[in-house]
Amino acid sequence: MVNPSNNQLALTSSEQTLVKVAIPVPLRRVFDYLLPEDSSITPKTGMRVEVPFGSSSKIGLIHSVEALNDSDIEFDLSKLKSLNRIIDETPLLTDSLISLYQWMRNYYHAPHGEIWQTMLPSALMKGKETTLVRTSRWLITELGLAALDNDSIAKSAVKQRLTLKQLSKHPEGIAHDRLKDFDFTFAHLKTLAGKKWVTRDYDSPQNNSDSSNFTNLPESIQLNQEQQQAIDTVSAKLNHYASFLLFGVTASGKTEVYLRLIQQVIEQNKQALVLVPEIGLTPQTLRRFKDRFNVEIVLLHSGMSETARLQSWLKAKNGSAKVIIGTRSALFAPLKNPGIIIIDEEHDLSFRQQQGFRYSARDVAMVRASLEKIPVLLGSASPSLESLNNVQKNKMTLLQLKQKAQNSTALDYRIIDLKNQAMNQGLSYGLIQSIKHHLKNKGQVLLFLNRRGYAPVLLCHECGWSNSCTRCDIHFTYHHKSGYLQCHHCGSNRRAPVQCPECNCKQMVPVGLGTERLQETIEQLFPEAKTARIDRDTTRRKSAMSDFVSSVKAGEIDILIGTQMLAKGHHFPDVTLVALIDMDGALYSADFRAPEYAAQLITQVSGRAGRADKKGEVIIQTHLADHPMLDQIINAGYSVFADSAIEERIEAELPPHSFSAMFHAESPQIGQVKNFLQEVKQELDRYSDLKVELLGPAPSVYAKKAGKFRYQLFLQTNSRNQLHQLLELTLTDIEKLKSASRVRWRLEIDPVGDS
Repeated sequence: MVNPSNNQLALTSSEQTLVKVAIPVPLRRVFDYLLPEDSSITPKTGMRVEVPFGSSSKIGLIHSVEALNDSDIEFDLSKLKSLNRIIDETPLLTDSLISLYQWMRNYYHAPHGEIWQTMLPSALMKGKETTLVRTSRWLITELGLAALDNDSIAKSAVKQRLTLKQLSKHPEGIAHDRLKDFDFTFAHLKTLAGKKWVTRDYDSPQNNSDSSNFTNLPESIQLNQEQQQAIDTVSAKLNHYASFLLFGVTASGKTEVYLRLIQQVIEQNKQALVLVPEIGLTPQTLRRFKDRFNVEIVLLHSGMSETARLQSWLKAKNGSAKVIIGTRSALFAPLKNPGIIIIDEEHDLSFRQQQGFRYSARDVAMVRASLEKIPVLLGSASPSLESLNNVQKNKMTLLQLKQKAQNSTALDYRIIDLKNQAMNQGLSYGLIQSIKHHLKNKGQVLLFLNRRGYAPVLLCHECGWSNSCTRCDIHFTYHHKSGYLQCHHCGSNRRAPVQCPECNCKQMVPVGLGTERLQETIEQLFPEAKTARIDRDTTRRKSAMSDFVSSVKAGEIDILIGTQMLAKGHHFPDVTLVALIDMDGALYSADFRAPEYAAQLITQVSGRAGRADKKGEVIIQTHLADHPMLDQIINAGYSVFADSAIEERIEAELPPHSFSAMFHAESPQIGQVKNFLQEVKQELDRYSDLKVELLGPAPSVYAKKAGKFRYQLFLQTNSRNQLHQLLELTLTDIEKLKSASRVRWRLEIDPVGDS
């Protein structure tokens, strides 16, 4: 094993270089190695190295470098191993990103290696080279322009003529990897190249220096006063750190504000980093940005291949990519010339990493912007209470868009009280009549139900038997089309029984409503309507989400059924009715954040209706029609709800007006989990002078998942400093507990629910 850095032994060697390495293992420490005497590369923080570790080797990142001198340091160097090799000649990350890593290490108290592993593309952590693949673009030649002018193209060669016309509109060329965007084929281009009408230019610049070529601004887009004021306010801070919250109602033109600011950043030869909450939103965002800007735009998200992701990362690093669009992990893209960070739908929980190293991309983005000395802009129609609290504390500047852009219309809300109502598979009579009305008037309908599958439970009609997942202690969800029962927590599945294993009754009854069953009901009630379902089951194919969105916009779908995947960012101009089928689950939740999440959900889903010149209607079905949150959202708006919710948090001393952390542990043996957390509590109790309240240990929301029992210990205080001080004092001792090696445990800062 490699010796830890705090070993103080007799010095037996002449001057050498000590390299401290962060290795992707769940230990909150770095490991000491010696620089080989024959090394020709000077080690620096942020370089990758291959090191011996145990009986194998691992790739890690250099954390720091120290020169060992006989006169002032005592080490037995013979017990330290040497690096196998230094992989990089220069650090992979910029100085600001290395500083960001150090901040995250101090704030989240996470293992060094896990942080590096999150910040870098997986290909780099596997030792892949940082080589950028040669790029190319297609340009029209003088002969090609002459062929267009002289009309010497054969009449039957329609595709060739269209290709030349498109290329003539882009004298700077069209990148080879964008051929599909223009409906070009490589075969046609080869034919044209054979006639010397087009040429392929390798490694040519992405844009010429004339800034007038950067942007294709549609003449139809006119800014309103609120949009212009927001743009002017942020523009004044483009060369300094400042944080802004763009609070704009749905369809108020937030994206146009982003685009105008990015245009200014590009004209300064700087880069824009744009974060969106879901992979499904990146294709449409990319398409809109490419339609606007004649610069290289790249994607960065987990759905890409390792190679493609690394290439995008490298283009961001060398500055050739002017706009980087991605999900939360794109936050760590190295930018050669950073200009602005934009986070769309900033309230979304997808910006919270829920596996491995757990962090808030929204919070980390603000720290990164301050280190880069650039502005950060958070946008949402339903901002998080944390962001609104930052506005109240003057940590952020509020920018408001209260009016809808262009031809968007106001919404009519209607609550349908389900108490004592006759229902047809989850649909009230009033909702069914409204669907008929909107279809008759050529409007599209969106039905929202955040529960995929056919039914939450498959029940025996005779004895009431139901099948539960023994690994998670929850009911299997019934999927009718596949004939399977599936656990939506651990993924285990089995064939649905045709008869009850307890009493042999052959009448197995699906209980409850999922998107699959809702689709079946809708197709029976409206056989003439074209129906589509969008959930995780129907969007597994890579381009499925993009295809669905295109079909909706083309009018090929009349009724759209979906889960939360549809709640954010999509623009469906012909949707006139949005119905939330079942809000009771969100309103009944014991989570203190549940009202906030429910209000955000209603606001976001409702925003899919009335986005054009057609009147929009929103119907909410619930047994809690008199819930105060519903009244506030419908009659006063999200802003009024948020103000009252913040006041409630103040009175209850809950985040964001207090600070919290959580120790979470899991194990197949429940006794081991309880014992570990009890010992953690004892360690924390040693510093009772620090005013941190300890709650638990208690079962997690899902007390058993994937065969493991799950408990948690909650820490809460009004002093952020005292919370972090307590963790600094105790984490080393907690890691040394014998019980810690018997469970899988983690520490989470600012926890947001169970996972």
